[in-house]
Amino acid sequence: MKPSGILRAILEVERKFCSLAVKDLVANIGQPPFKTMQALPQRTIHDVYYDDPPRSLINAGIYVRQRNGLWEVKLRRGGDFINSMFEEMSGPDLVRQCVQDVTGKEASEKDFFGLNTIATLSTVRQSWIADGEFKIVFDAMDFGHTVGEVELQEEFHFSATANASKEHQTKDKMTEMDKRIGVFMNRYHWAFRPGVPKGKLMAYFELQEAGKIC
Repeated sequence: MKPSGILRAILEVERKFCSLAVKDLVANIGQPPFKTMQALPQRTIHDVYYDDPPRSLINAGIYVRQRNGLWEVKLRRGGDFINSMFEEMSGPDLVRQCVQDVTGKEASEKDFFGLNTIATLSTVRQSWIADGEFKIVFDAMDFGHTVGEVELQEEFHFSATANASKEHQTKDKMTEMDKRIGVFMNRYHWAFRPGVPKGKLMAYFELQEAGKIC
């Protein structure tokens, strides 16, 4: 455990939606209109997800992936598959430690930390920044699934007096972030198509189990 002091974490809270209800967010024709709306460059994302069968990491709320060749790990800190709360970390050393804590395996990056590939997918991502802080993304995957998210990501500094204190501070901050997203989506409800969204990994695994993805 690190000594007492101020530590930092990257916190991400997201709410999924099925699809956009308007063709052009930048046109900003709904009522009330967004205070500000900025389109970001379109990106293509290549993700490779890893786990220790039978998905012991995902079942523990840990998502290990290489995104465009860079190692990342997302730790679920609350919420569910639609309204999600994560702590994000990047770099092989942090990934290795997270994997070892759950699986007990002491494996290097060269050996993929002792994990197996469970999903490989490419995504075309459209993104916008609304009201200066809310990131709206709409993803189209190479296996035919689409899903959107409204995200807030913040670098959070907390006092490392005790592990329980960190968990409490993190949960409080993420709950506040989730409420802000809820208010945002309710205010601009005209932009989001109603329905029950399905995350990209869930959709991938369903198609895989149906034999439609090898």
